[in-house]
Amino acid sequence: MSFRFVITSQSLLRLTCVAVGLSLSLGTVSAQATDPSSRISPIVRAIQRAEAAVVSIQGNKVIATASSSGAGSKQEVNGMGTGVIIDRRGYIITNLHVVEDVGRIEVTLSDGSTSIAKLLNYDPETDLALIKIPAVKELATIQFGTSSDLMRGETVVAIGNPFGYQNTVTQGIISALHRDIPVNGTQEYKDLIQTNADINPGNSGGPLLNLDGDVIGINVAVRVGAQGIGFAIPIDSALEVMANLVASVRREPIDHGMELSRWFENGQGKLMLRSDRVDDSQSKPIHSCDIIEKVNGAPVQTRLDVELALLESRPGDIAELIIARGETRSSQSLQLKASGSSNSEANVAKLAWEQIGIRVVPVTVSDVASINEDYRGGLRITEVRPGSPAARNRLMVGDIVVGIMEWQTVSMENLQWILASSNFKQGSPSKYYVIRKRQQLMVAMTPEVARVR
Repeated sequence: MSFRFVITSQSLLRLTCVAVGLSLSLGTVSAQATDPSSRISPIVRAIQRAEAAVVSIQGNKVIATASSSGAGSKQEVNGMGTGVIIDRRGYIITNLHVVEDVGRIEVTLSDGSTSIAKLLNYDPETDLALIKIPAVKELATIQFGTSSDLMRGETVVAIGNPFGYQNTVTQGIISALHRDIPVNGTQEYKDLIQTNADINPGNSGGPLLNLDGDVIGINVAVRVGAQGIGFAIPIDSALEVMANLVASVRREPIDHGMELSRWFENGQGKLMLRSDRVDDSQSKPIHSCDIIEKVNGAPVQTRLDVELALLESRPGDIAELIIARGETRSSQSLQLKASGSSNSEANVAKLAWEQIGIRVVPVTVSDVASINEDYRGGLRITEVRPGSPAARNRLMVGDIVVGIMEWQTVSMENLQWILASSNFKQGSPSKYYVIRKRQQLMVAMTPEVARVR
């Protein structure tokens, strides 16, 4: 987009006079210049603390359009948005609508460098998505506050990429809390923060900050046609979704067995164990009310921090914890277990990867019942093998497989039975019933059964 600036002769004369005036008084201004540090306000400090962890996102997507005659067509549009770096290895959280159906997700860091990101997982209910860029250096990460103690009238700051203007900062206040905002006939944002900080197309997925420079919300929507009415996902809700998205992209699901609760003391986030974990193989079991300070050497203040610290762990690995119990601190070794899996589940996961080209994890009935009350659960795709039947038929990470042929896929046991059935082993095309962002799809795929015969 280009803009035209027209300077009238009268305006030019005024500008010339101002320039002359400046040249005459230049020495005086220089002599009276103040120390810039005296102008560093709380807002400036908040921006300086967070901006290195904010990224701009761009990518083209094809959308369907309808003409006045009713004929449909497809149009390529340039999408833009914002994201926040949650891990130094290149993991980024943004809104799903920013990266959905984008073939090439281009991420620009605050220093101007660019990378191509991969969509790893997403949650359609909250419109959050996890993407990753290759990290050639250790990246700055965002700091998380809490949305549990927000006040109407509290000053907040948004950083984003509105209309492609990267690293744009706007200021406002919290206008209201706990807003439910319907988007269309099938989707509604729940329990949002309302703010009058300017949020425009391109701000989606970016941070809403408090004056400490901590994220207290993820910007998600703006009221079209209105001024000063924007919305953000409360960070406490977003953190739980982020933790689940990170946990589900592991190659092998693990269970650390810790039920964790986050709370704040003197403005400092702490992570407390909610229930006892007793393990006969451990000489010093972890007890409820223990404070988990570090996992594998990484400081942790949220469950997301724990899942990131264990991201590359596998069942059987040992996690090293630093525990605070009262006034004492101790080191604790915790053996990680497979996440409710058995050898048979490992075998069916291997077959699904080889024959279909997907890795999956079970989801609850609440994840699919709102789409179709007959569904009792499903299997969410966490990885797609390049060149596989799933990849050729454009199945995506985050899709939920709710049925294959005439059988529902509620659990890994269901999938195991289907893969072992004679109908499946024939190698003929099978119907796969899939949910993608609250839409039901049907795909016919031929498995690669010859690979394991």
